Amino acid sequence: MKKFKLFVLAAFLGLATSASAQFVNSGSSNSSASSSSSFDFTSVKTNGWNRIYVSYLPSKMKYDDGDESEDGKFKGFQVGWLQGIGLTKHLPLYLEAGAAIQYRSYKDEESDSDYGYEFSDKYTMLSLNIPINLLYRFNITDNVSISPYFGLDFRINLMGKNKYEVTYNGETESEDWNLFDDEDMDNEAWNRFQAGWHIGVGVDYRAIHVGVEYGTDFSEIAEKTKFATTAITVGLNF
Repeated sequence: MKKFKLFVLAAFLGLATSASAQFVNSGSSNSSASSSSSFDFTSVKTNGWNRIYVSYLPSKMKYDDGDESEDGKFKGFQVGWLQGIGLTKHLPLYLEAGAAIQYRSYKDEESDSDYGYEFSDKYTMLSLNIPINLLYRFNITDNVSISPYFGLDFRINLMGKNKYEVTYNGETESEDWNLFDDEDMDNEAWNRFQAGWHIGVGVDYRAIHVGVEYGTDFSEIAEKTKFATTAITVGLNF
């Protein structure tokens, strides 16, 4: 993951170096091309784009009490929409903003057939995520571009449930909790709102988009607990 972050940062530095030259050389051709309604990678598209996308969303819930740390590995996915907006008429510098519905789940299981013992502890979460990205699009060919970016996440946790189930000698006991309810969580309910950061890179071939990003939370979802999330994305630009 450190190599990935360094790659994206190096890409930004390289693009920033060439930005001033592009600014000087860009002229009326870029300005006129920007008014085109098609998704054109060969020019600055000041009227931007829209994107619908789906992402595989593996994440870790990291708990750190100062003496020891523990990770819970969540699986998940998201479905979302983004809009890209050109910030200048001469440079391919863009602001992206949108929204996505995220689903995450984690399950810990144990069993011992000799004693007829089974145990499961499952967490499920549903959230609304609002990303805001700053990106620079570099045109590799007429049809291919690469866009390193960084941004912020604002997440509203809509639902969360923890279900605990134990089976012993054919008898099953279970209990579940609403993670965001003070009464269920003994006045230690998880936080509904979180903010975080992310860094990533996207590749576009015509209208097809693929990307990967990594980010972590600024704010805790529970005491001394934060999410670190990877997103592997496929989308369609229009």
